[in-house]
Amino acid sequence: MKKMRRGFALAMASAMVLLTACGGSQGASGSAAPADTQATQAPEAGKDTGAAADTTAAAASGDVIKIGCPQPLTGTNALVGDTTVKAAQLAVKQINEQGGLLGRQVELVVYDDQASPEEAVKIATKLIEVDKVDVVCGSLISSCVLASGQFFEEAKIPCIGTGLSSTWMKQGWEYVFRACPNAGMGMPALAEYMKNLGITKIAIFQGQDDSSASGAEDMRNACKDAGIEVLTSETYVEGDTDYSGQIAKILNSNPQAVFTSTFSPTQAPFAKQLRQFGYEGLVFNKETLSMDNIKVAGDAGNGYCFMFPYVTYNSVDEIQDPMMKDFSQAYFDEYDAMPYHDCAYRAYDSIMVLKKAVEIAGSTDGEAVKNAILTIKDFETLGGIQDFTQGDGEGMHLENFKPWIVWGGLQIDLNEWLKTDDWTAMKAKMGL
Repeated sequence: MKKMRRGFALAMASAMVLLTACGGSQGASGSAAPADTQATQAPEAGKDTGAAADTTAAAASGDVIKIGCPQPLTGTNALVGDTTVKAAQLAVKQINEQGGLLGRQVELVVYDDQASPEEAVKIATKLIEVDKVDVVCGSLISSCVLASGQFFEEAKIPCIGTGLSSTWMKQGWEYVFRACPNAGMGMPALAEYMKNLGITKIAIFQGQDDSSASGAEDMRNACKDAGIEVLTSETYVEGDTDYSGQIAKILNSNPQAVFTSTFSPTQAPFAKQLRQFGYEGLVFNKETLSMDNIKVAGDAGNGYCFMFPYVTYNSVDEIQDPMMKDFSQAYFDEYDAMPYHDCAYRAYDSIMVLKKAVEIAGSTDGEAVKNAILTIKDFETLGGIQDFTQGDGEGMHLENFKPWIVWGGLQIDLNEWLKTDDWTAMKAKMGL
């Protein structure tokens, strides 16, 4: 019965996609996508018309390897989705410039999932039924991965999602993987950090999307295990800009620290409002803050802490890690800007893991690529060493996570910062 219901859902979604396709001219890469991401990705990122023509001809003959890439390109998360697609396009360009994959060119098929689970289902159906993609670099929106994952599973198309939620990796899917952080893995370490700092009570501010909600729940569970009391959990609706009501409740609970689990666009305005209400202590976050958010937050961003494999940078010159430096330089050369958000790293790493798996498999057969992913170990990426042999579908594990704090407009080692007078002063304000 379950299989019949799923089959019916797939058929209905296919019909909806075909009706949409007949209703207007939206291009090969997806509905409502911005003009510069509407065409499928050619080897030279659309700059070399000859290369684009060659790839178009190859696509017509079926002699390309297609990677689906549904991301939010409109709405609240458009800037994050844009940098994600650009990093994926860069990865594909580099692969093609190096001779392609298995002697074939690679094509990135981009769609705007609008951060909508419903749209994600339609796009998954089109990627499977119409575009006939070989593999997928999945959405940074966890609820979209959760909605579409079953379709890729049934089609036996390997998908590496770029969202952080722990939820969609608990579905028992064999063809859905992750090559970026599972935010839930970092929560126990973050709670233990709080405990070691003498923090015994916190308040939580969270979104209602899957990633934010699961991050907050993972923190509540971690705090329970660490003996830390969660005084209150306050939520907001996506699109809200005034958080004064939630902040008042948070501060009235008298927490020693605040934990936030939100979408990226919420981080800077919440930080500014929280400081305006007089809170001077540490704020623990489920993920890194982008440099743009740090700039917007200004001094209000000081004291934001997190456990994460990587951070974003103002310039290439300040990067120490050679691989990250090379990627960032290539990204800057291509787009005349630094990556807007760490989602760029997530997409780039995901494409490179898919490339490695196809090379190991020696084909694009879904089952062969899936089995190849499960053998990948000691594979170096921007986020550190990937190891898919642990049987959980995750490439990153706790050893990939590092403690960071935002201070003075930079993201620095939290352990080093705790040795400074700044921590001594803040500790007194927090009553520790």
